[in-house]
Amino acid sequence: MAKDQEKIVTAIILAAGPSSRMGQSKQLLQANGEALLRLVTRVTCESNATHTLVVLGQNEQIHGRIIRDLPVFHCVHSGWEKGMGSSLKAGMEFVRSFLPTTQAVIVLVSDQPLLTTDHLNLLIEKYVTDGKTIVASGYAGILGVPALFDAIHFESLQAVDDTHGARQVIENHKPNAASIEFAGGSVDLDTPEDYQQYQASMKVQEEVRRQVTP
Repeated sequence: MAKDQEKIVTAIILAAGPSSRMGQSKQLLQANGEALLRLVTRVTCESNATHTLVVLGQNEQIHGRIIRDLPVFHCVHSGWEKGMGSSLKAGMEFVRSFLPTTQAVIVLVSDQPLLTTDHLNLLIEKYVTDGKTIVASGYAGILGVPALFDAIHFESLQAVDDTHGARQVIENHKPNAASIEFAGGSVDLDTPEDYQQYQASMKVQEEVRRQVTP
């Protein structure tokens, strides 16, 4: 969705993978009352990113249906089995071919249920005001995704290893990277245990809200 801002920023949501450790499509897991992929995509569409691109792969028809009413571009990556890096490269190729005026990209994954529009907007604001060419999310002692990359890094993003992702580029260009703390960044749903812990945490938070609400 186009937004009024100084920079043309395209958000790329990587959602092509097979969820092998989860044993089922994690994109379809319920998170805060909606499918996880829909939640991440909706939050991104509501941010100040100019465009949102979703890279689909395995189960692309099912996953595409749950976001079909959202204002997004779709890219179907036939080589999704090669790894996250290959999906990132497919997304970057789509941007190069169909969204060539893009000045920066935000690389996201589809399994961070605590992602917020405010966090994405802070990444963009930091990029616009500070002049750093990378703005990454800080959590669990690392710099990771969501992460914003200026066009100067597009070639590097298109050259990542198939089995690696955007963190490879962040590590290689740390002097150019700023960070925004993402308290919920370490919560990603890769395994059934991750999902159980997330559900338990949400139940605790809901119970606390009930107790403090008059």
